Amino acid sequence: MHLEPVIEGEATFAGWSGACSGTAACDLAPGVDVSVAATFTPGKPRHLQVSLNGGGTVRSDPAGIDCPRTCSADFPPGTAVRLEASAPAGWDFAGFGGACSGPSCTLTLSNDVSAWATFVQRPVNLAVQVSGSGSVLSRPAGIDCPRICSATFNAGSDVSLTATPAAGFSFRAFSGACSGGNCALHLSADTRVEAAFAAIPTFKVVVVAGGTGRGRVMSVPAGIDCPGTCEGSFAEGTALALSASPDALSKFSRWSGSCSGAACTLALKADAAAGAEFEQRRYVAMDLGTTPGAYWSISAGISPHGTLITGKGGYPSQAFLWDGTMRAIGPSGGEAAAVNDSGTVVGSYPTSSGAWHAFRWKDGTMTDLVTLGGSGSWAYGVNTDGIVVGSALRADGIGRAAYWNSKGTVVDLGSLGGGWNACSSASGINSKGVIVGQSCSDSGTRPVRFREPGVIDDLGTFGGSWGMAAAINDAGVIVGAASYASGAYHGFMYADGKLTDAGSLPGMTYSQLLAVNGSSVAVGTSFDGPQRAVIYGAGRMIDLNTLVDGTPYNLTIANGIDEAGNIVAQGWDRGYSRVLLLRPR
Repeated sequence: MHLEPVIEGEATFAGWSGACSGTAACDLAPGVDVSVAATFTPGKPRHLQVSLNGGGTVRSDPAGIDCPRTCSADFPPGTAVRLEASAPAGWDFAGFGGACSGPSCTLTLSNDVSAWATFVQRPVNLAVQVSGSGSVLSRPAGIDCPRICSATFNAGSDVSLTATPAAGFSFRAFSGACSGGNCALHLSADTRVEAAFAAIPTFKVVVVAGGTGRGRVMSVPAGIDCPGTCEGSFAEGTALALSASPDALSKFSRWSGSCSGAACTLALKADAAAGAEFEQRRYVAMDLGTTPGAYWSISAGISPHGTLITGKGGYPSQAFLWDGTMRAIGPSGGEAAAVNDSGTVVGSYPTSSGAWHAFRWKDGTMTDLVTLGGSGSWAYGVNTDGIVVGSALRADGIGRAAYWNSKGTVVDLGSLGGGWNACSSASGINSKGVIVGQSCSDSGTRPVRFREPGVIDDLGTFGGSWGMAAAINDAGVIVGAASYASGAYHGFMYADGKLTDAGSLPGMTYSQLLAVNGSSVAVGTSFDGPQRAVIYGAGRMIDLNTLVDGTPYNLTIANGIDEAGNIVAQGWDRGYSRVLLLRPR
């Protein structure tokens, strides 16, 4: 018998075994039982490459592929290989690609091939429920409850939730998939979380402002502004601070009720009530006496600082300066009008010709201030820089508002009127050089402000034809008096373009304000028969006689007030006139 191997495809003949051997043809003699085996070997192995998209595993049958650990293997040509894909929790198998497509893959390897398996994460739902008032936000974004309280995230996502209470509420706790004050989640399945908010208890705070004075009480945080809003509700635990501010004529005395002493701070754990007591500011009067040999004195003004006081006294009258001691200054018959912090006194005196001249006195030296070509001049005010204001006659006999600089040069400030109606006078000046006074005009005598020579502001009246501005502080607040159509006149305070009627004392028709300090507290007089010195501030006019302790004198007029609130006033007792210094208690 003759045997020959037949080779198909890429296989090769490896040889005989048994009754034949070698690789050549095999001849056998008949008549004897024999066994022969022919061995063939396949061709070049085929390479299979597997890739993964996403999370999952792929294994092969027959064994060889176990991806992601072993993702490539060689198989004999023609091998039938089946690939099986497995998705982990939270993922889904989306299908094969490459040499296979669809949900399953069986390959007969005739060539090198590659395939891939795609896995996608399965979305999970996170739901948040809010009780009370507040918001919950997620990171990464998705939850913005109460607007968006449910969102999907990829399985395996790490999500944190933050709770923010609304005003008046506090955050209590998370519950459900989280507990306590924090919430950090690793999402592997649909999840539900609750966030609880609770209203913060509130307590009522009542403020009562009382006493003989007036003032304002305010709270931090805001809520109380008394008078007006004198009670408010605040959340439990609020650190509430109350501040008391007296008006210009009062001082704060004390707290009472839930507060005590000079300060009031409450940590609210219950309703509270506090009393704020304000006292009307009172004064102690000091009689400054007279110059040696005199029996009377009359006040004129006080310096802004340093408590220097000037006026006149004696017979014949003579200007004085009080700096702790009453000293006569200037010529016989002279009258002082004002004094500054450096002790410069200004006023007027009669010359030997009988005409009056303005003067400036400093450290024992008196300087005559020139006129505007006429016979007379008068000084009524002086500022920190020593600039003097008043009036001076021109050669035509018309009196004009004027100022004298430190060298004594006189400057005409002008008038609202013209011709023979061109009179004017200056009464006061502040440290910024703004001057006030009065000016003739076609509609009468007007209170005015001189911003510079010839630049004049008419401050107006209360409908009448007369007015005068007496003083101005450094903030530009002006005081004086202005008339009504009836002829009666009242003191005024002018600020921010508005003329405010200061009124008069009850039962009196007339009043004037003559001086004002930096706190916009003014002094002056009110009269209609009896005359009384007054103080004005915070919209109130008060008789100074009701506020002064320890004096037998009747106070008729107050001429000056300094930055510390000291007042110089005129007092009368049994026909005697005295200058009084009123010091605030």
